[in-house]
Amino acid sequence: MTTGIVIVVHAPLGAAMRECASHVMGNLDGMLAIHDIQPEDRPDDLAPDVLKDILEQEHGAGVLVLTDLIGATPANIAKRAVADAQAQGIQCCVLAGLNTPMLLRALTYRSLPLAETREKALAGGVQGVLRVD
Repeated sequence: MTTGIVIVVHAPLGAAMRECASHVMGNLDGMLAIHDIQPEDRPDDLAPDVLKDILEQEHGAGVLVLTDLIGATPANIAKRAVADAQAQGIQCCVLAGLNTPMLLRALTYRSLPLAETREKALAGGVQGVLRVD
């Protein structure tokens, strides 16, 4: 059992995050689903596609949906899809503020139950934001 991961973000961030994670971790085939949302996309139109990916990524431990900006179109799509998945009995949740450390932590700890994967990803995202100078 592993936690599924679905990314719903402003284009082209999803593809870039996949490339970055692949550079660090190697082949990611089947490990996550990406939705790069375009400016003209509407939540009502794309939430069913995201729901489909949530259902496909559910491997027994739930699904973590990662998005970039809370309140923006990708986050609204993610929230609708997660609500629909939860209504079908799928354990899932959304984290906003996606950054590279958050994604790498989610991928690294996806063998844990959803609640633990979520907390590891959240900690990675927060701890990855530092003043360097």
